[in-house]
Amino acid sequence: MTTLDDILRQAKRMVDPTLVEEKKILGIAEDVKQRVEDASIGNLTVHSVEIGGSVAIGTWLYDDVDVDIFVKFDSAISKKRLEDLGVKIGRDALVPNESILRYSEHPYVEGFIDGIRVNIVACYDVPKGLWKSSADRSPYHTVFMKNRFDKSLKIETRLLKKFLKMVGFYGAEIQVQGFSGYVCEVLVLKYGSFISVLKAVSTLMGDEILSLNDVDEDVAKQFDTQLVILDPVDNHRNLGAAISPANVAAFIMASRSFLQNPSLSFFKGTSISKMTANVKKSPILDYLSVVIFQHEPRNADILWGQLHRSVNSLSKQMSKSGFNVLRTSVASDENSFSGFIFLLGSLTLPKSQIKIGPNVNMRDEVSRFLSSNRKWSKLMWVGHDQRIYVLGERRFLKVEDLLCSLLDDTVKESGVAPGLKRAIESGFEVISGKNIVKATVRRHWLVEALHRVVVTDEFSLG
Repeated sequence: MTTLDDILRQAKRMVDPTLVEEKKILGIAEDVKQRVEDASIGNLTVHSVEIGGSVAIGTWLYDDVDVDIFVKFDSAISKKRLEDLGVKIGRDALVPNESILRYSEHPYVEGFIDGIRVNIVACYDVPKGLWKSSADRSPYHTVFMKNRFDKSLKIETRLLKKFLKMVGFYGAEIQVQGFSGYVCEVLVLKYGSFISVLKAVSTLMGDEILSLNDVDEDVAKQFDTQLVILDPVDNHRNLGAAISPANVAAFIMASRSFLQNPSLSFFKGTSISKMTANVKKSPILDYLSVVIFQHEPRNADILWGQLHRSVNSLSKQMSKSGFNVLRTSVASDENSFSGFIFLLGSLTLPKSQIKIGPNVNMRDEVSRFLSSNRKWSKLMWVGHDQRIYVLGERRFLKVEDLLCSLLDDTVKESGVAPGLKRAIESGFEVISGKNIVKATVRRHWLVEALHRVVVTDEFSLG
């Protein structure tokens, strides 16, 4: 019989980097740091260059590692100057490697060296608490954790990160809205181990405030998220603000599930082949409709924000037309293809539709209701409840027809984000039911998104 200790020992071997892997990551970090320092020569506004984040602390995962390099500038320069210098130094440092511009509070430079993502981020060199940008806290986060983390806490944090990554809610970016690496470090520091974190999370009841220090009630009242996690470097900052309520709940359920039935599968995740097989055999496909379209590359956070806003607006339009939208999601390869996913009560609607109007005692409202529906109606009557009833025919009986109409280039009320509308107007595909299986071929990004929608989460609810 495999015990919890056996599983944890195996999991630790999975997440603990080899000497070769560690040498590679640390070598890249030092190399980029030196490149940034060289690119900063002669620039007196640059105070220092530091390796930050999980690489500096020693909690990174080899299959999901970012090398973060912070360029600390004199606090007297303007934000525009900080941004311009940060981008120039970052781009110069990564030559001859390609680099792209990413955006958070201000732009930063991203590149890849030997397959490892590198982020070069500008921040102000300021005293603790006198922040001029959100990035100013990051070097303090690194120092705070480095001074408190020993080898044991590092491996426990790696276990937590791997667990969250495999069950699907690791990362604070918009498309995930989950638990950041820094949040994982804070949780492990608070509770002492991976298992202790799960035990604490499994008993959360809502409206909890997690803090490494005494909680200032006046500060706590500022936050209204389901889970408040105070930043130990700045207790006026809620690290839980980026975590969606659904992911808090999913973490609670996954923690309970693992503690009740420990398994190494929680650290392996679900393979793309298994996801594909699960999607193909799901009976829920009969209630699913997807829209796939092509677009130009753009910043990932901007893209995901546009996708979420658009799918929410389309869902409202579909509900107004009588379709019962049970669930929505979005998908993207974060480069040139994206999609909207709709789970509905039915892909078709009956031809007839009843509209229920006001009570006959509401004279003006009745007049307006009759006037606006007279041309559409096939029949009108007064019901036993003294309200006006109108029977007519729906314009759209199939969800595909409605979506095609909403996304047509002549329609202005679809609510699709302006940044996506032009791309969709250039062409899109609406696919429903089992025909969706064909659309998943060579589209792993779509399979992963569909799997989250049509298959019960085995880690949280299995």
